[in-house]
Amino acid sequence: MKQYQKSGKVQARMPAKAAAWTRLKPACLAVHLALGSMLAISASTQAAEVAQKSYQIPAGSLAQVLNRYAQQAGVLISYDAGLVKNLNSPGLQGQYDVDAGFARLLDGSGLQVKRNAAGYVLEAAPKAAAPDSAAVRDQTLPEVAVVANEERMAVTENTGSYTTGETSTATRLGLSLRETPQSVSVITRQQMDDRALLGLSDVLRQTTGISVNQNGSDVTDGVQYYSRGFAVENYMIDGIPLSTSESWQYQVSDLAFYDRVEVVRGATGLMSGVGTPSAAINLVRKRPTKEFQASVTGMAGSWDNFRGEADVSGSLNEDGSVRGRMVGVRQSSNSFIDRMSSDKEMFYGILEVDLTPSLLFTAGLEYQKYTSTSASRAGLPLFFSDGSRTNWSRSANSSASWADFNHEQRSYFASLEKRFDNDWLAKVMVNQRRSDYDALLGYAIWKTPNTDGTGMGMYKGSWLAKPKQNTIDVYATGPFSLFGREHELVVGVTASKTSYQRTTSTGWARSDIDNIFTWNGDTPGYDGIPVTGSGAFDSHESGAYTTVRLKPVDDLSIMIGSRVSNWSTRNFSWTTSGTENPTDARSESGVVTPYAGVVYDLNRTWSVYASYTDIFKPQTNRGSDGTFLDPLTGSSKEAGVKSEFFNRRLNFSAAVFEIQQDNLAQLIPGVTIDGNSVYRAVSGTKSRGFEAEVSGELRPGWQVVAGLSHSRAKDKDGELLNTYVPQNTIKLFTTYRMSGVLNKLTVGGGTNWQSKTYTDGLGPNGDQRFTQDAYAVVDLMARYQVDSHLSAALNINNVFDKSYYSTTSSSYFGTPRNAMLTLKYQF
Repeated sequence: MKQYQKSGKVQARMPAKAAAWTRLKPACLAVHLALGSMLAISASTQAAEVAQKSYQIPAGSLAQVLNRYAQQAGVLISYDAGLVKNLNSPGLQGQYDVDAGFARLLDGSGLQVKRNAAGYVLEAAPKAAAPDSAAVRDQTLPEVAVVANEERMAVTENTGSYTTGETSTATRLGLSLRETPQSVSVITRQQMDDRALLGLSDVLRQTTGISVNQNGSDVTDGVQYYSRGFAVENYMIDGIPLSTSESWQYQVSDLAFYDRVEVVRGATGLMSGVGTPSAAINLVRKRPTKEFQASVTGMAGSWDNFRGEADVSGSLNEDGSVRGRMVGVRQSSNSFIDRMSSDKEMFYGILEVDLTPSLLFTAGLEYQKYTSTSASRAGLPLFFSDGSRTNWSRSANSSASWADFNHEQRSYFASLEKRFDNDWLAKVMVNQRRSDYDALLGYAIWKTPNTDGTGMGMYKGSWLAKPKQNTIDVYATGPFSLFGREHELVVGVTASKTSYQRTTSTGWARSDIDNIFTWNGDTPGYDGIPVTGSGAFDSHESGAYTTVRLKPVDDLSIMIGSRVSNWSTRNFSWTTSGTENPTDARSESGVVTPYAGVVYDLNRTWSVYASYTDIFKPQTNRGSDGTFLDPLTGSSKEAGVKSEFFNRRLNFSAAVFEIQQDNLAQLIPGVTIDGNSVYRAVSGTKSRGFEAEVSGELRPGWQVVAGLSHSRAKDKDGELLNTYVPQNTIKLFTTYRMSGVLNKLTVGGGTNWQSKTYTDGLGPNGDQRFTQDAYAVVDLMARYQVDSHLSAALNINNVFDKSYYSTTSSSYFGTPRNAMLTLKYQF
């Protein structure tokens, strides 16, 4: 039997300055490893090759063809994704030197390359005199694919970039990051691939301004994400809000189906309706491509983590008016935590049909199945019954060996969009999301253990429900003229219904554990919990929204918007004999959420902005009397600066914010009702802070994303709230593609640092504090492009094997050092 308790060690206390340096040393080493070597390599960049080479590059999008050509030619090329948007290329066949090859590829495209010390930069070619008609007839032009879907302008796949040119999550208007008067982070497809970020939880851990409090396994509700000091509850897919009643389910989403993740920090009531002022997470799906592309990916990592992916996309008819895409994933993994393992099976299919040149129909489905064994909702206790600290190993598991979580999710979606000659767009989107979760729960968190391992107990229970959400969203957007100026408008309506049925029981069963030090999770077994009846839940949300973007002068844009929301929910329950218990019903109607924003361009590079919105969220947390807390209300204000560099290839933003809230739910430590947490409503709360982020290309081949955040939430008496959330975080990751003879190699690295966190009210008497000191975790990666089809990558996370707690309420540790090897073949 494995004994989890370890003997304590006596450590001398270092001076404060020395201790601070020790904590920051891994971060400093990471910066030296990830940046120092790149700067040295960058300074010695070699000139492009002059000798001719033979090329056989197939047709594809201009971005794909240029990237493949640069790789084979051994040079670096940098470009704004907007320059090559909607452009296809017939490819390149034959013998060319580097300059001649570029000239051939770009012939007739209106683009050219310019050589600099680091490689080549793509730019618009000077306009030439109009050629005679014969020359026009003889000229071979790259094929231009006119794409009706405005969302394509923000696609990040195949761009190689750490930023994007457009986002619409905050206002539904297609705006650049600089034009959006809120803090927005975009985690692109390239970032996900470079860092092997496979799941949404992986991405959020690396996102500026997002913090994680992980009290249990990723597949349970024991993980919560925070932004600006408050819990993140608003999730979207393609801009359609998902129900906030089961938000923990979305955190297990795999990202193989998605092009990017857009994170809008602050309140987003204009688009999401109800929610907290923390952040909104929008997952944007991959779309079919007109040109054929396919890839097969195999991954192998620590703790027997094996994964396979296949992704195929292209036209299904000769003229490309029908396009399809399919993605399949299979993954199996153990864990650094004893007994825990998981399996994934996923499929994604999408079809696009150009019914007419201006009418696009889209339909598709998603299927994701997760199975996890011995996954716990919480770690083992932090204190013994005598008040002394426990010291479990990182691999210690509080879960019973028979416990499991089974999630199955299906989504069916369709849309119809029409473009008009006056540049207006109308779109209808429908979505149905079905979930099926079945869990047996057993975890050793009941009672406080004695120092000899006795006295510990286990909570046992089961969850069984099948939530279903139906959503429709209809909107129109486009330009209009007023007082001789052109402005933009979006109007829309949305409605959704969420429902599920469940079984009800007496609550949590409790069983004693003989000795937690020698426990293997097998006993006591699951002996069932008496079913006392059944229950049902349904929730209705609807709303109408509008946003207008006024341009009174060229340098000034003013955004004014509003949303009117209606919300209702009902809880039903029946006894085993069929007798209906009293219905628990709540509703709100006609709730107005205003939005205002202003952006002023100081020059071609810099802008200043400010925004304001209200907050409204009905709550599902219950107070000590068992009733639901009143709705959360408040306001969110933000102001900052934004800038774009190098033709929008690099974005920078910095913001200050203030959030005011009433009826904020705060956990009452150590108090439960039938094993469920109890909360109190706190009014007059205020959160203030600042954030900054830079993302994109510093120079050809050098991508970076770096951000810092600070927030502090206090109640009306000035007492700190949510102290288990770090007030300060710094996140950095960068990659550099080498030049010359090493041009097939890309190296990268980064670090995540956070300040200390703590929780009060712990221990056997509820009067002790547990603190996790500030720490940094360092990650490294390298990728080698074997040829134009095959690449191999290695990711090493937590390089220095930093040991830290991922929560301050139980003994649950962050992931130790681990590695992932990836082989990818592109057809």
